[in-house]
Amino acid sequence: MRTLAIALLLLVLTACVPVVDGVGDESVIPGAQVASAPFGAFTTGYEVLGDGPPVVMVHGIGGGSSVFQYRRNAPVVADAGYRVYALDLLGFGRSSRPQQRTVQDDLVAQVTSFLEDVVGEPAVLVANGLSAAHAIRIAAERPDLVAGLALIAPTGYRSLNRPQDAARERTFDVFANPVVSEIFTGLLVDEGAQRFFLLDAYADRDSLTDEVLSSYDQNLRSEDARWIVFSFVSGSLDQDVSDLWPTTRQPALLVWGTAPGFSSYADAEDFVLARPDAQLVVLRDAALLPNEERADAFNEVLIGFLERSGH
Repeated sequence: MRTLAIALLLLVLTACVPVVDGVGDESVIPGAQVASAPFGAFTTGYEVLGDGPPVVMVHGIGGGSSVFQYRRNAPVVADAGYRVYALDLLGFGRSSRPQQRTVQDDLVAQVTSFLEDVVGEPAVLVANGLSAAHAIRIAAERPDLVAGLALIAPTGYRSLNRPQDAARERTFDVFANPVVSEIFTGLLVDEGAQRFFLLDAYADRDSLTDEVLSSYDQNLRSEDARWIVFSFVSGSLDQDVSDLWPTTRQPALLVWGTAPGFSSYADAEDFVLARPDAQLVVLRDAALLPNEERADAFNEVLIGFLERSGH
């Protein structure tokens, strides 16, 4: 129903959409170095800082997302004695933006390649939302690469768990239609629409600072930013974790915000029941991004988890 509502809204929006060349050469995370790594025919952009055991931060998946999500977390974790990597997934930030349907297998392969080729040793994965579901899959399939899981509002039990079938392809093709694509892109860069959809991720309007709005707008105006959004809204990136999560054995931290919206709070019970050994933390006054909205509390919890897990 939500996809249908979006499609109907698109029909009443038109725009001449200017694009920008990218998100710039300077680091988004204070004190980080900007780097890139090959991934097949594509490139993974990332930022890195600190020294010590590796912690890899993977941003959530939504229009305009990027390593920007961890600007308040990565420096603090690095100062605590860790080497922190924050990478942009395909279609986001400084990574390649394929003009095609991207599926969850592609993003899982990208992060797996990054762990193998760039990090080179078992790392704690910090991941948000749908990316947390992908991280669970990597931990289950490649336990040699993952030392621990810090999952922020993970999905995959009751939300964003649709199968990758022909329906996903058909829905993507609707959005990729040239006419619909142009209209949809007009929605992506419309200021009012951006605020509306961001309020699903943030607890209230006070969180939508000029810095936040500028970052999302700049990323959404980047050339070919639309394709990964089409993949997301069509369900092509969805990942069911109901058979995967119970098989993971790494130390695990689960963090949820309590605000209504797309926080996947409905999934929390399933995650806890499947792995009661996982540490559960609930942060008030936050939605899908408690690591941003409650950064100090989140950083304290994460560093404590890293220390207790022996990483």
